[in-house]
Amino acid sequence: MPDKGKADAPPETIHAVIDRIEDNEMAVILLGPEERDQIDLPRRFLPEGASDGDHLRITITLDPESRASAEADVRRLQDELEKRSGTKGQKTFKL
Repeated sequence: MPDKGKADAPPETIHAVIDRIEDNEMAVILLGPEERDQIDLPRRFLPEGASDGDHLRITITLDPESRASAEADVRRLQDELEKRSGTKGQKTFKL
């Protein structure tokens, strides 16, 4: 079960600038107020018409529903593997 405190965490908003777009495919993005950190992001994830020099606001939020779904999928697969292998209760896995 997801941690209630984590689920209530406010989103993080990051200032970003498109430094350049390489080979019309990969955007080099500078992050933070001082633009010191860098990530490469496929251009398809940028807003339509975004280009070199454009400023962005990137918002990052936790997705507890997606995590819970992934954990349930892993548990289901583990159960299936345990049944097939005859090793019930001998495996642990944490997502």
